[in-house]
Amino acid sequence: MLKTYSLTKDTLLVSPELNIKNSSVVYVYGEEREYIESFEHKYDLKIGNILTFDDQVAYDTMIDQNDEKSLLVSFLFPKIHEGGHLDNLTTSVVFLVFKNKLIIFTNQKLNFISELLSNMVLRDVNNFTEEALLKIMQKDFYVMLNDLRGIKEKIDDLDSKISTSGRLRPTFGDLLTLQKYMIALSTTYKANHKALDFIKKNFTTIDDIDFSTKKIIDELYDTSDTMDRIILGYSQYLDNLGNMINNMISYQLNMIMKTLTEISIVLTIPAIIFGFWGINVHVPFEKSSYGVFAVLTISAILSLICWFWMRRKTYL
Repeated sequence: MLKTYSLTKDTLLVSPELNIKNSSVVYVYGEEREYIESFEHKYDLKIGNILTFDDQVAYDTMIDQNDEKSLLVSFLFPKIHEGGHLDNLTTSVVFLVFKNKLIIFTNQKLNFISELLSNMVLRDVNNFTEEALLKIMQKDFYVMLNDLRGIKEKIDDLDSKISTSGRLRPTFGDLLTLQKYMIALSTTYKANHKALDFIKKNFTTIDDIDFSTKKIIDELYDTSDTMDRIILGYSQYLDNLGNMINNMISYQLNMIMKTLTEISIVLTIPAIIFGFWGINVHVPFEKSSYGVFAVLTISAILSLICWFWMRRKTYL
């Protein structure tokens, strides 16, 4: 589907009619193969591949017949709330940045893009495409940072489950999910940092670029560095948490094996005694009417002596 936005004075407004040619910003999402292929043929781009293989960013400089420069920039957006497989945890956002037009491509509709573009107030109308792109990236980084902070709550919940739950089996699924998130987020941040370097290199060479636009770029770098530090700490904590879970499982398994071994030792004594009284020779109490109870009593006493002896030797 397509959504178009027109620049009115210093504000982007949703176009009442789908007029692509006269629109300042066009947002393309979903299956718009014809529109995508038209740009692929015109500029020799592989927009469809970038949207399909959402594991890396793409950036390039395009020069048209009038020697006018335009840019292709993509970055990754994580979708950690959707869970699932690793290949579903990120999506690509592709920008075509022209002098007076900005075109955005995504496979699925990202609500924050359409909401941000509606009634977006611009400071530098002469370079509105660059400013709009940076504000979308700024919003994207803000969403990613909030998602990253939300993972802290998931880690705390997992920590609480480990501390209070007797069985650790359910925590494996939670730990695996969080580790998937860490992989998707770390890959996203590293890829987006490269795209940000490309944007800074090209946007800051514009002589009349607004000071606030440069400030946005600096804020994006600061946010990116903050997310890198946070995710590094979370990843290390999850690794340590995984090791702790493995150690606890090993400890629980050792305790189970130890208990079974102790039970088998204690039960060996009655088995020996019953075997002795069962041999086909004369044995004590064989003619006594209380012989069975006597043998059981002897077995119980010897088993208890063995049990208390192991307790005294700290085997339990």
